[in-house]
Amino acid sequence: MFNIGIIGCGRMAARMVECIKELEDVQVVAVASQDKSRANKFVKQNCPDAKALGTYEQMTRQKDIDMVYIANPNTFHYENAIMCVKNHMNVLVEKPFTMSRQEADSIFTEAKNRGVFVCEAMWTSFMPLHKKVIGWIKDGKIGSVRYIQSNLGYDIEDVKRVTDPSLGGGAYLDLGVYPTNLAVSILGENLVPASVFAHKYSTGVERDVSFVLEVPNDGAMAVSFVTIASLTDRDGAIIGEDGYIKIKNINDYERIELYNSKGELVDSEDRSGLNSYAVEMKACKEAIENGLIQCPEMPWHKTACIASLSDKIRSMI
Repeated sequence: MFNIGIIGCGRMAARMVECIKELEDVQVVAVASQDKSRANKFVKQNCPDAKALGTYEQMTRQKDIDMVYIANPNTFHYENAIMCVKNHMNVLVEKPFTMSRQEADSIFTEAKNRGVFVCEAMWTSFMPLHKKVIGWIKDGKIGSVRYIQSNLGYDIEDVKRVTDPSLGGGAYLDLGVYPTNLAVSILGENLVPASVFAHKYSTGVERDVSFVLEVPNDGAMAVSFVTIASLTDRDGAIIGEDGYIKIKNINDYERIELYNSKGELVDSEDRSGLNSYAVEMKACKEAIENGLIQCPEMPWHKTACIASLSDKIRSMI
């Protein structure tokens, strides 16, 4: 049995607990909060057989844990990840991985020195439909990619962690990393921000962000829009010289469609099988069991690239 510890008792942690129940060989054995009563309540509601811990530090003293899933607010990711890594505990860190590239590099250095597994929970990278899209592109189904467009929006202004600057809130860190990951997955890690525009609250946290990433001296670009004030269709399109691909819901792929240069639908596939959180957890489990300290679906260099782009984009907001 593969044992999971969870740091954080919010919505993401609850969703992860529910979803990994699809995996017969994975179980949650401990949940930590800085408020023991909150941990008790979470365990009672979501995983009655797990231990409730009253501090994050107590997680590092648990001897039966194979990996810790870090799901507390963005500004706490670094300190909790580095704490676990220094105690030789494997970690899966919810996106955004850290608040900066510098923090990400620090974690990777400590993990490499100790031979500890670390992965960013960018779940879209693990989705079978995402891999299918990448396969179509590598097989030349749409020719050279010239343009990507995507949007992602939810009406979540009332969620404190999303709007509170002290918790790393804002539309870009909460949602913008998904279209950025899509762009990096397809156009590579040589992307640079060409333009950024945002609407902000009085707190300085951005409500909406539009941004363009481009490949220098190539002309290929990715244009994206994210918002925490409205539900959008969340769709994406990848346009190549010989056709295009449409993605239904870039945040949780529901369907992908392949079109030729005449606009004719030539292939498609719908989501099926395990839910995407379970797929992500299964991939991390297999990587650890195979002695890897990085997940092939989300290697450290990709997380580092996204962290660098996030630094640049946020500096331009």
